[in-house]
Amino acid sequence: MNKQPQKDQNKSVTSPQKTPTVSAPIRSLWMGTCARYTVLCLILLVTSAIASRSLTVTYVDTVHFFLLLPFGLCLTLAARVRRSDKLSAGAKVGLHATATLGGFYLFCYLPYQLRTKPSGMQIFIILLAVVILYAAVMAVVAAVTAGARQRKLDSVPYESQFRKE
Repeated sequence: MNKQPQKDQNKSVTSPQKTPTVSAPIRSLWMGTCARYTVLCLILLVTSAIASRSLTVTYVDTVHFFLLLPFGLCLTLAARVRRSDKLSAGAKVGLHATATLGGFYLFCYLPYQLRTKPSGMQIFIILLAVVILYAAVMAVVAAVTAGARQRKLDSVPYESQFRKE
């Protein structure tokens, strides 16, 4: 007779263990934060090298590097708010400015202020310079976005709403 091998009923078949995965929005948030953190660290290193006016190794406090990570998170969240379709244009701009400038104040400027104790005029000049820089960058971003939106609208063929019958 033709006997087929029987499977042992006592052995359980186990599937490979799945590792827990991070959901896509959190992964996207984390990747954006890490990318911004890398750029911010490079900016910090370059500005500290320029400020020290030395071609030798420059020293940057480790705390500054650690504080750039939550600032990068603030920038990533601000970028997400700006790309949101659920908010009005005014709310997007207001929340983006609050997240960006608030993140700068909390994680970049406040630790500096606590350590060096600058005068009131220095505080005003630094914060004014940051606000002007933010406004200039956002003006360029708004112009590029408006141009891209206009090209997108121009590429759609015109369809008359009043048809002759």
